[in-house]
Amino acid sequence: MKNNRKYLCEVEFNKRIYMPKGKKKKAILYNLCTASLLRYGKELLHKLERNYQVFEDSKEDIFVIFAIQTGLEDKINLVREDILEEYRSVLCKYESADFCIVIDSEEMDDVYDLCDAFYGDWGIGAWRCRLMEKPVMIQSAQVE
Repeated sequence: MKNNRKYLCEVEFNKRIYMPKGKKKKAILYNLCTASLLRYGKELLHKLERNYQVFEDSKEDIFVIFAIQTGLEDKINLVREDILEEYRSVLCKYESADFCIVIDSEEMDDVYDLCDAFYGDWGIGAWRCRLMEKPVMIQSAQVE
């Protein structure tokens, strides 16, 4: 999947976030960390599916910057091979969505100023957005 990954650049971001008549969609930085996926497995993958549907239903108003921890797929392959195919399937949906761009977590420094809010796993991304006084919501696999 890594070879098909879209990388965020400001030009691409601006093309996809502005609607006709200049109205700007809200950009949500959505972060997925290795520890959460390894711990919650299929439960978190189902959460990602539900989130996808919420994002798709709201695509007229939001744009998702989906940051995935670098090397996540390799780690899944190493210790949670049972969820690898389902992970790839979910990731493919996000990568092909017109309301979303998928980046490696290493690129998150480039998007803090572009995003309006944070959603996802607790970590440096949530902390930085909190310090920037942007809304932060932490993801929980157990919450519908």
